[in-house]
Amino acid sequence: MPISASMLSHVIAAVLPVVPKSVIGRVARRYIAGDSRSQAIALLRTLGVHGFVSTVDVLGEDTTSMEQATRAASEYVDLIRDLAESGVERNVSLKLSQFGLRLDEAGAFAELRRVLDVAAENDTFVRIDMEDSSVTDLTLDFYRRAREVWPRVGTVVQARLRRTVLDVEQLAKEGANLRLCKGIYKEPKALAHLDREAIREAYLDAARILLQEPSTYTGLATHDLPLTERVLREIDKRPHCSNRYEFQALIGVPIRTHLLRLRQRNIKVRLYVPYGADWYAYSVRRLKENPDMAACGTRA
Repeated sequence: MPISASMLSHVIAAVLPVVPKSVIGRVARRYIAGDSRSQAIALLRTLGVHGFVSTVDVLGEDTTSMEQATRAASEYVDLIRDLAESGVERNVSLKLSQFGLRLDEAGAFAELRRVLDVAAENDTFVRIDMEDSSVTDLTLDFYRRAREVWPRVGTVVQARLRRTVLDVEQLAKEGANLRLCKGIYKEPKALAHLDREAIREAYLDAARILLQEPSTYTGLATHDLPLTERVLREIDKRPHCSNRYEFQALIGVPIRTHLLRLRQRNIKVRLYVPYGADWYAYSVRRLKENPDMAACGTRA
């Protein structure tokens, strides 16, 4: 029996531990901007020419020392200043575990505060990414504390988690700026929906709440094209929300034609642009989450 592309992709994911780093690097080039800030900024310029907006992420998470966390925060400080100087869009995403969240909560908030101070000086939006369920409450607490002082801050909710619709109801009342995604972390059944359709329904429930609330702004992040079409139908029912949402995708994910169709409808599309020396760990994780990335795709 012939092997399908999907089956081949899963085989690729299974053998990743023994795949040479150079091979992973050839695949990863589609999904990261490169090692350096200058490479990321060059890509932002190119994406802007094609009508896309962007958010930049410095690769790295779960630091093992606060010295490492300080270096990560310093890279964000330099990134924000370089974005401002270059004149490209000033929008960044970060993970709190990169700032030492699991090591020292007070120290991690101090590093976040350092980044947010520079972001405020340079009119830069900062998105606090969501990680696995063990830090959901803490991440939302950091977000709320940050937003009291720095209004240009957002965070992320994951439809996979059973708690998310209730979280969204409260965050919507607060006028939150949220990225809504399906979620990639493996979670136990007690905490998360495991069925694909259940995750889609939870995503739609959360999207409806956010689109209905006039004080929110929502980044609709998904590569699930059937789900995107269902979200678009919800948007069409709510013409009043036309300036309160955008769609988001990772660079390199093979849905370029779909993204261009969204742009033709004058819908804002933001691409997630990661860069940094930690590209290998990021790429292996992404390939495990989505083996199809190993078989196809061109940079969006």
